[in-house]
Amino acid sequence: MLRNQMNQDFIDARNIPDVECLTFDLEKTLPLPRIPTNVAFYKRQLWLYNSGIHSASDDVGHCYVWVEGEAGRGAQEVGSCLVKYIKTKLQPSVKNLILWSDCCGGQNRNIKIVLLLKTVLSCCHSTLESITFRFLESGHTFLPNDTDFSKIETALKHHQRIYTAE
Repeated sequence: MLRNQMNQDFIDARNIPDVECLTFDLEKTLPLPRIPTNVAFYKRQLWLYNSGIHSASDDVGHCYVWVEGEAGRGAQEVGSCLVKYIKTKLQPSVKNLILWSDCCGGQNRNIKIVLLLKTVLSCCHSTLESITFRFLESGHTFLPNDTDFSKIETALKHHQRIYTAE
């Protein structure tokens, strides 16, 4: 039932100019540097974080990347990525924003994100009239972001050595 609702939200985002539907999630942590030897794996001190936001209206994924020394993987970081996307990428014509995420309480489903969205609604986007925040059922949370993350991980298999986040 929720999957049908999400599919309908995607259709609405593609066909109604004042509706946008976004999905967001964090990718699994990726090690830096990426070196093809097991000895290096246990000596690494740096992990790369990637917050993915996928737009249903144009079927494009956007990545916000940072390393563990800059910030963590909590609600504040996820919220910062959402705000940055809304301020820089959300079309000015959008009045109704629909958000989908998994049920992770530490990152998505918590009061910090709700209060952040309330602030976004009141002052960060001049035409935005409503934000609907929906969650998929635990264990059934395959989002378009997972496809985006899979493409990243497939591309990484073709690069044996990666030293920096750039």
